[in-house]
Amino acid sequence: MDNVMIIFALILFIIAVFEIFTLFFGMPLSTAPPYVTLLPVFGTDALFAERLERLSVKSGGRSRIVIVFYSPDNMQKAICEQFCANNPDTVIVSPENLEKILYETFAIDEKM
Repeated sequence: MDNVMIIFALILFIIAVFEIFTLFFGMPLSTAPPYVTLLPVFGTDALFAERLERLSVKSGGRSRIVIVFYSPDNMQKAICEQFCANNPDTVIVSPENLEKILYETFAIDEKM
């Protein structure tokens, strides 16, 4: 009975090592961001600058940020343009082009 338990323990150990190896070393490396953050811009949003700052800190430069201009004022436009200059993964789009950008980002066929 002891030999059976030792064999089962050895098999479980080998399986665990194999899983750890495939999880950490076998996953393909991708340069694509793991997610997309969508940030709508409305002129009535008094806290927009704080939201954008919090978003940039939270993402840490590892995500693609899509800023959608619905009704921005001039100050919000300037803040967004400066943010885009500092973060190359960020794009500014109009509401009409949002669907097209999302289709391209997630590689979805538009005919679906």
